[in-house]
Amino acid sequence: MATASTDLSIQCMHGQAGNNDWKLPRRIAKCDKKARPDMYGEIDASEYLDDDTVLDAKLDIVISLIRQSQQFVVYTGAGISTSSGIGDYASKASNSIVMRETSVNRLKAVPTLTHHVLVALEKKKYLKHWVQQNHDGLAQRAGYPQAKLNEIHGSWFDKKNPVVLMDDNLKPELCELLHEWAQKSDLVLAMGSSMCGMQADNIATRVAEREGTLGLIIVNLQKTPHDHRAKIRIFAPCDKVMALLAKKMKLRIPKN
Repeated sequence: MATASTDLSIQCMHGQAGNNDWKLPRRIAKCDKKARPDMYGEIDASEYLDDDTVLDAKLDIVISLIRQSQQFVVYTGAGISTSSGIGDYASKASNSIVMRETSVNRLKAVPTLTHHVLVALEKKKYLKHWVQQNHDGLAQRAGYPQAKLNEIHGSWFDKKNPVVLMDDNLKPELCELLHEWAQKSDLVLAMGSSMCGMQADNIATRVAEREGTLGLIIVNLQKTPHDHRAKIRIFAPCDKVMALLAKKMKLRIPKN
């Protein structure tokens, strides 16, 4: 019989709605360095991947949750932009499967498949709001409406919303918008973020804490401090997850 600690470990790897019979994600890149030592640096930068069959089953649950949701929000970090050539902070393994930072010109970076799928979800009226940690403007370049986007940490391209440094205060009006959606969201998909203690993480943690919600979905190659809170926990590259989701939901995605 599984012990309580074993059950918790399985829950952290699959989520509360997961199946104990599913294969556990395999570690594909070992790294003892902390993913975000500047924040809550307790979690190392090792990377994990779900078995393809398990990933398929997890996505079926995710899609069911999205279709049930009335106030679906996505919360994204640097991990959704790495395939565009923009580097992140947390991928430190020497054999990381994340694309390393390149000399890509920020003015010429193009949206990833993940950006395009999120735009498609908004067009189909599934996605109601996007809280974006990144400064890169790729959500807008993919066609996402600015009115439904909270660039909580600032933007490289918006003089009215300059990039906020780690020790600076967030803009009050963006904090108010963040807290508004933290109270009314019924489903949050957190993607490509280590969620290691930034104020914006509240958008993900609150939906997991509030009663009567559909819960939290986490997609990230590395572990996060909130994996035990997730309804479904996915270990896979963001673009792979979004490509499979788009196919299953028959979303129309523009070809690059």
